[in-house]
Amino acid sequence: MLTGPLRPKPKPSSPSENYIRVVKLQNELPVVYHALQDPSQSVTPEIITTVNESIEKLQHELSTIKAEEKTVRAALAAFEAKPRLSDLRQSIERLKEERNALQAKLPSFQEGAVEMQPQEREKLEQDWKQWQRHTTLRRRMCQDLWGKCTEILPDNMTLQELWESLGLEGTLQ
Repeated sequence: MLTGPLRPKPKPSSPSENYIRVVKLQNELPVVYHALQDPSQSVTPEIITTVNESIEKLQHELSTIKAEEKTVRAALAAFEAKPRLSDLRQSIERLKEERNALQAKLPSFQEGAVEMQPQEREKLEQDWKQWQRHTTLRRRMCQDLWGKCTEILPDNMTLQELWESLGLEGTLQ
């Protein structure tokens, strides 16, 4: 806050230069600043229409540029989605090598002799026995359930009709 007499700012040296006037209100109120403008710089309606036209032109250009950017980004995304030619060539070479390795093993498989490590063979046999046990248990459960269902079979229904009504697949045993 300024105290003391009002000191006006000196007049601008050129007519286009703005200057500020400082005013102090009574009873220690805040200072108010007024920006004074040279009347020769006032905006005419012609200037306003010119500025508005240039704004509209720039907005139109901006929307055109944004639309072009969108199409270019879509094209770029499409190009990035496709594999590169160098990657395809590497994949082809790798697949050719795999094919050659498998073709080298093919004659031994066609003869029926499969080379297998003893640990692999033991693991395979254990898995085979486990799944045979599962199959046997499931077969017994199915036969037990089928026996209970046929015990209470109504007189007017055959076993084949019951099988189909339960939605069971396969042949009736």
